[in-house]
Amino acid sequence: MLAAVAAEKRILVIGAGAMGSAWARMLAEGRVPGVGLAGIVDIDGARALELANATGTNAFGDIATAVGATRPDAGYVATPDALHRGPVEELAALGVPVLVEKPLATTVEDAAAMVEAVRRGGVHAEVNWVQRWNPALMEAMRTVAGGELGEVRLFNGRLNHPVTSPRERLHWSGGTTPAWFLMGHLLDLALWLGRKRAVSVYAVGGRGELAGRGIETYDWVHAVVRYADGADGVFEACWILPESWPMASDLGLRVVGTRGALEVDGGRQGLAVAGERYRLPAVLQWAPQRLAAFLRAAESGGAPGASFEDGAAVTRLLVALHRSLDSGAVERVE
Repeated sequence: MLAAVAAEKRILVIGAGAMGSAWARMLAEGRVPGVGLAGIVDIDGARALELANATGTNAFGDIATAVGATRPDAGYVATPDALHRGPVEELAALGVPVLVEKPLATTVEDAAAMVEAVRRGGVHAEVNWVQRWNPALMEAMRTVAGGELGEVRLFNGRLNHPVTSPRERLHWSGGTTPAWFLMGHLLDLALWLGRKRAVSVYAVGGRGELAGRGIETYDWVHAVVRYADGADGVFEACWILPESWPMASDLGLRVVGTRGALEVDGGRQGLAVAGERYRLPAVLQWAPQRLAAFLRAAESGGAPGASFEDGAAVTRLLVALHRSLDSGAVERVE
């Protein structure tokens, strides 16, 4: 069990699954200076208690009780993709700043309701599009914003995981798709870097490998997005890389403009180790910096690093993308 970390600020973690566990451990280990863990909330009492015991904090079965007992400085919502709305609305009504795991929502209606909830509650709220704090992508943003590429005309991106991710790491992978879980990051990066409005999307995907393992979802998804100014994006999300793949995440992004281009390789981080197996350790970790930026903005009233409005825009695009998977046609983005 980790000992509790003395901290000036404390975060309440809602959801004790893969992401909630990872961020709770990050806080309990003191990896975000001056920030600690207020408690764990999960409707699965045994799961909440197990994580709370492992991180030296308290477990709760509901948000209201947890907020009343701990008075947290913010809440981090890490429930499954389709179950963000309830916790966000409750935290906003209680006046607690909210950081919600991506994607913001899986329906346009839920996204709009959450945007309204945080507006009505007057709380600072952000979506955890954590790749915006990836050092390579932050430098890419500075390059694009500085005008070095000229006007951005196309994106080409991939974000793929080994099959162990949906099979072992994410217990509810059958209730989502690689587009919701992975491609959303790419769509958000395109929005962030290019500030372009998506107007249509065409998507295709394949099934079989995961279904054969009892996980009813897509093995991969490809999508072509058209933006209002005529720019395009081509994106890939795959969940069936082999177990032997050395990287936990295979991320690549190319951005081409009228005067230049850039390419990000997010998988190789400057260190390779060959022992019993070949691996590329994740030596660059930006989650602590992302959480610190959220807390600074919440305290100062500054602009969100990843707004709910941007989150809602990505949700609208992903909803249209999944319509295209079903229809086999180009679909308009609402």
